[in-house]
Amino acid sequence: MSIDLEKRCLLCEELISKEIDSREHLIPNSIGGRKKVSGFLCVDCNSKSGDNWESALARQMNPLSLFFRINRERGNAPSQKFQTNSGDEWVLNADGSLDLPRPIFKEQKNENGVEINISARNMAEAKKMLKGVARKYPQLDADELLEKAQSKSSYSQNPIKLNLSFGGLDAGRSFVKTVLALVSTIGVSVRDCEHAIQFLKEEESEPCFGYYYERDLVLERPSGIPIHIVHVNGDPDSNLIRGYVEYFGVMRVVMCLSSSYIGSAFSATYSIDPTTGKELDLDVDLDLTSTDIRKAYSYEKWDGSAVQQAMGSVIGPALEIQHKEERERVLEEAVRYAFANCGAKEGETITEEQHNRLMGLLWEKLEPWVLNQLVGRHRRD
Repeated sequence: MSIDLEKRCLLCEELISKEIDSREHLIPNSIGGRKKVSGFLCVDCNSKSGDNWESALARQMNPLSLFFRINRERGNAPSQKFQTNSGDEWVLNADGSLDLPRPIFKEQKNENGVEINISARNMAEAKKMLKGVARKYPQLDADELLEKAQSKSSYSQNPIKLNLSFGGLDAGRSFVKTVLALVSTIGVSVRDCEHAIQFLKEEESEPCFGYYYERDLVLERPSGIPIHIVHVNGDPDSNLIRGYVEYFGVMRVVMCLSSSYIGSAFSATYSIDPTTGKELDLDVDLDLTSTDIRKAYSYEKWDGSAVQQAMGSVIGPALEIQHKEERERVLEEAVRYAFANCGAKEGETITEEQHNRLMGLLWEKLEPWVLNQLVGRHRRD
């Protein structure tokens, strides 16, 4: 095993000083990575690879980042527009909330005059729209209308379609760079990984990664957790340095970093739960031959049913957690709203009239959620 006595940038090979050390995320921050490595990339190369390789990966993984509400060290996953099975459009946010993709303005004339319906994404937007209406119809009092406006929860009556698209050389280079970042933390020279270096540096070089679903390589996989895991091992008997990357328990990638390794045997694994940022203690059984890995390059180890099974094993538990959290949020908000508006003061005995008003206010807030549950249950039945 050779050791880097001086740290040079993986890509440009410039000697890395403290001033230009990028402290690269081992797993990209965009999908919830936390651990950082030093002496791996210079600031300029980190920026360039981030703009290309990491950006491609982040776009592919963003639906899952939003769905699992990942815990990022810096910033939030960007909101994204999705369609439901019925063709409706919603914007999914990092906290799991849904927004209209745009405000809705409907104006319809009838025998009594003009009926105007406005649906806005927030009160500031509603106020702006109402002022526009008031300019068109001066007899309307925009401030009075705004006082009567209410914030109301709504739910999609159809499931959102998470259309996932895996692949591409830019995302592939992100995978390979991540494994090399792990290599750099264990005293092994990344220069020993000739296939990986060539793939990252030469645009026309052969890819050294492929998708693998023939069997589960993660040992004692934790149930229901959308894990991120990175593994590398060096085997002088086979002369191979092999790598494995898995994101969200779904995207599973094997790679051959070297086929001429003659150093000491080594193995290293790093894994986290991206929903919490907590590091996990897991390992990978990556004892594949070069032939097996090459078959993965040409999609011979891809299995659509295995991908669906992997998705179901993490999405189902996440949906249960989100359902429980939403129920608790709705109940807490309904109780707070009802007591604040029923007319009763703290410490006083509630009158029958206040009790009736309290029940009405509770139902007002609970109705959208309850109806959504009934519709969902009817469809399942």
